[in-house]
Amino acid sequence: MSVRFVTLFLVCFLLLGPAIQLYQQHKIRPVLVFATDNSASQKEQADICEELINRAKNELENFDIDYWAFGETARETAKNDFADSRSDYGNLLEEVQKSYLPNTVSAMVLVGDGIFNSGIDPRYSSRKVPYPIYTVGLGDTIQQSDAAILKVANNPSVFLGNYFNIEIDLMYRQLSTNSSRLSIWQEEQLVYELNLEIERDNFFTQRFVQLKAEKSGILNFRIELDHFEGEQNTANNSYEFSIQVIDQKQKILIVAHGAHPDIAAIKKVLSPQQSYEITHISNAQSHPDPADFDLVILHQLPDNNDANSPFIQKIIQSKRPVLWIIGLQTSLARINGLPLGFSFDNQRGYEYSNAVLNTDFNLFKYEKYWHDQFSNWPPLHVPFADIRLKGDWQVFADQQIHQVELSRPLIFVGRESGAKYGVFAGEGIWKWRMHDFVRNNSTEIFDGFIHKIVNYLILKPNEDNFTILTQAYLDEDQAIKFDAELLNESFEPITDPDVSLKITSNDSVSYDYVFDKSNDGYKLNIGKFPAGTYAYEANTQLGKIQYRENGLFQVNRIQLEQVDSKANFNVLYQIATASNGKFVPKENFSSLLDQLKSLAEARKQKVKQLIFKSLISLKWLAIFILFLFALEWFLRKYWGSY
Repeated sequence: MSVRFVTLFLVCFLLLGPAIQLYQQHKIRPVLVFATDNSASQKEQADICEELINRAKNELENFDIDYWAFGETARETAKNDFADSRSDYGNLLEEVQKSYLPNTVSAMVLVGDGIFNSGIDPRYSSRKVPYPIYTVGLGDTIQQSDAAILKVANNPSVFLGNYFNIEIDLMYRQLSTNSSRLSIWQEEQLVYELNLEIERDNFFTQRFVQLKAEKSGILNFRIELDHFEGEQNTANNSYEFSIQVIDQKQKILIVAHGAHPDIAAIKKVLSPQQSYEITHISNAQSHPDPADFDLVILHQLPDNNDANSPFIQKIIQSKRPVLWIIGLQTSLARINGLPLGFSFDNQRGYEYSNAVLNTDFNLFKYEKYWHDQFSNWPPLHVPFADIRLKGDWQVFADQQIHQVELSRPLIFVGRESGAKYGVFAGEGIWKWRMHDFVRNNSTEIFDGFIHKIVNYLILKPNEDNFTILTQAYLDEDQAIKFDAELLNESFEPITDPDVSLKITSNDSVSYDYVFDKSNDGYKLNIGKFPAGTYAYEANTQLGKIQYRENGLFQVNRIQLEQVDSKANFNVLYQIATASNGKFVPKENFSSLLDQLKSLAEARKQKVKQLIFKSLISLKWLAIFILFLFALEWFLRKYWGSY
């Protein structure tokens, strides 16, 4: 009877779900990041890299090893094809930092030649790494005889009939007392030739060449140095580049009260554009004819100089689009006296105002994340006044002073008396461009904003209902992207019809695509293309009207990995030293493995984990209860209770 009582009591007790508190110990193996340089300069070291990876897998069993490859970008993979056209050591350190929780990585093994040609200098970024970096040097550190084109600088575009400059940096190593021939070819035609005397070993020289743009379109050039006997790296003896020659251009006149960083920021954005010709004057008394220009940008004008007034009147009478930038030197009284459709009333000094974008603005499209970006940009210096708008205006951004959002426009565009106007009611936009770069590591948002304002002002009514936007110049490691916009008769963007795109290479190979539709228009990403010149043609139909846009783009070959093939073990040594690691050549990899084995033992962690375990899940307790049932049955049978 007592056995049955105990058994039933245990069963009922377990039905209540009792649990016990336990501590379990786990051994956590340290994490080792094993990164290999996947750039083209390491192709000859492919077998050695594979051998080092296999040895690490076999001998470092006490580590959890994560394999990375880096070049143009860093990614987690154990496969290397050594096809990357850049070496960015800094990106590797940044991506590893972002991919792991703090104190997760115990060490990094970095295998490479120490040649970096892109991104942040790893000798500085490695100082911030919280774990040691053990660098393994691959490649040849002996300086071979070599003639190299180190760098070529040129403007990407030029107008038809103009001359353009080419700046060429040349380096000759271990080739003293020789002579060299520098030649430039346009397609298969020799356009420039120069003989050079190599004065000494490690001889650097810089040459400036001026050529004339004699035909429109994208012109391909090739710079060549003759090969020398015994020269092993001949890939850096040639360099290819392209120039776009434009025979149509839109003229922009910038007139300023005086020198100002705002003007420099605007010119930085507009000058690289192939379709703009920019004229900048700081004194309106030179009196260029506004009718000769497609857009006028006035910075802090009109001012208090009476001599400028006739020129300002001439600009207004010409009906040319104007971008007005108001500043401390602007005479608001003169502004208020002009028939512009806007005025500054009751001025009470100047204030600093941030920008708050207006969600109702629809004259051109912009990304939603611009709202956050603009609100965090530095304030502009604005007149503290009531801004009155008369006519057809839209406000792009309102003022926010001391965290108080006001119903005063900061940036607005519109039409008055048949002319298009855009107004920045404050100066200091150069700070926006700097802040954009600091925050986003690029000036893409600021540049896009200036482009959209200028494009709106410079576009003539009914000039183009169908536009295609793409980069004219790209590197072979960049994805090629297209944007298209189709407007109806009311100049409203629509995405109803399909838009097709045909791309044709120089050797007449064609590729057909269809744009993706989105709320913001048409978009297309066709990925990466080999180096070369490509023509594109976009087609669509709206009602009975057929639209067609043509253009060219150039994909440039990246030659960074061919410039210098000499391994730089000093960089690897500095990376290791800065992070409290160690540098070893590949011959001493065994000693590094021994050191890492010791590190693995030292970095092993025992973690005590508190757990709650339900008694009903204990197998031995279930077996014990079954045993009690069996015992109770046996005793009853034995004593004859049944």
